[in-house]
Amino acid sequence: MKVAAIDIGANSVHLVVSRLFAPGVREVLDRSREMLQLGRATFRTGAIPQADMDRAIGVLKRYRAIAEAQGVEAVLAVATSAVRDARNRGEFVRRAEKEARLSVRVVSGEDEGRLIYLGVRDGLPAGHGRIGVIDIGGGSAELLVGEGEKLKFVRSLKLGVLRMAERLRRRSSRGALEEFIRAELASTCREFRRLGPEAVYGTSGTILALGALLGVRDSGAAIRRGPLEDLSERLLTGSRKSLAALGPVGASRADTIGPGSLVVKVFMEEAGLQEIIPCERALREGVVADYASRNASRLVIHDEEIADPRRRSVMVLSRRLGALDLHATQTTRLALRMFDDLAPLHRLNGPDREVLEFASLLHDAGYWISAEKHHKHAYYLIVHGALEGFSDAERRLVALVARYHRGAVPSEDHEGYGDLGRRDRRKVQVLSAILRIADGLDRSHAALVDDLRCVSDGGDILLEIQANADLDLELYTAGRRADVFREVFRKDIRFAVKKKEAR
Repeated sequence: MKVAAIDIGANSVHLVVSRLFAPGVREVLDRSREMLQLGRATFRTGAIPQADMDRAIGVLKRYRAIAEAQGVEAVLAVATSAVRDARNRGEFVRRAEKEARLSVRVVSGEDEGRLIYLGVRDGLPAGHGRIGVIDIGGGSAELLVGEGEKLKFVRSLKLGVLRMAERLRRRSSRGALEEFIRAELASTCREFRRLGPEAVYGTSGTILALGALLGVRDSGAAIRRGPLEDLSERLLTGSRKSLAALGPVGASRADTIGPGSLVVKVFMEEAGLQEIIPCERALREGVVADYASRNASRLVIHDEEIADPRRRSVMVLSRRLGALDLHATQTTRLALRMFDDLAPLHRLNGPDREVLEFASLLHDAGYWISAEKHHKHAYYLIVHGALEGFSDAERRLVALVARYHRGAVPSEDHEGYGDLGRRDRRKVQVLSAILRIADGLDRSHAALVDDLRCVSDGGDILLEIQANADLDLELYTAGRRADVFREVFRKDIRFAVKKKEAR
């Protein structure tokens, strides 16, 4: 499945075209950006000028054509502060619908923050812990803190770089601008600091440009506060011509990079941060991740299009054995969701997550031999299957997790398990405990569960399930299969169903 996401921001308009695989694997096919600066006049006058609107609609028509040429199933367009704050936003939305055949969703500041979080989180390894994010756009800055599936804190402040550049131009006082930014950030940063994120990521073109100027954007290193403070001083005192000559800045950011650096500097000071990690992923990636999550059961995997040879070989084997169906992808999606939410408890890592993913996709492979004892047949087929890129030990781990998706609990008497060391035994116990419940939650093989999350306050674990269907069979089966989970995690697990909210 291919989808396109269009992010209509105050500073720029972005397009990203992605191919979605199940479960949770995406490939970027095309990207484009136009620096329209819709917010420059809009924030001064309160309305989008007709000339700016005409240019924006022209870009949207071109992006629509690019998306259609790629054969996308859906084009997802969202607009942020420039359109959100314009009194003629209705005209913009109507013209986009009529002339570009695009349904533009004008998102609130909070929803913008949620989508940014999804985009950042989607690119992080499993078990990443609590993270903070700052996104500085043209019209607003979003500050958020989240952990796993849960977004714990989000604030949208009118501190975008176009607004700050205009404020600096009108008042001609850098000191006054810094004082204003500090006052706007103070209370929000106190709450941000209190929540204690383990790592803080910075998204948007401004932060990526700062990272490039500091020589850290492509290295994966962080922006340090000391060097940023020195850089900000130079950017705020440099001439427009000298700034435009800087490669990462150019003419399009020459007016805004200085004020933007000041927002980042003050944020780091007020939040007590020594470093921020530049992140390429942002709102548009969040739009794609959100769509993929809502349509997980419909995703179709094309084996030849998967670059990772390990994943490709799993898909090929699963398809060959007739195991790659809606139930397999739904079970895998639910299992990985549980794995991510439970990361603080199990403390496993990315390679272990892959073991769970591959075992989930292959857990019913044993039906190829016989329905009776199909879990044992799955073990045999995986151990002896043509899985490229796997060591014998890795293949055995995948096989054991698939084998224990039902039936007896792991035992030293069982083939393959008794030979494992203590660490690998625990991996099999944890991953199979999760898989047993995920498989039970799709007992009808109809993908009735829309979403789920695991919540723990230090006591029992509550598994909150979103669905609009009757889940009696799923809840009964998952409950019966939760015994291993309770033993492994040493916590009780309860199930609660919530009706999925209409959107």
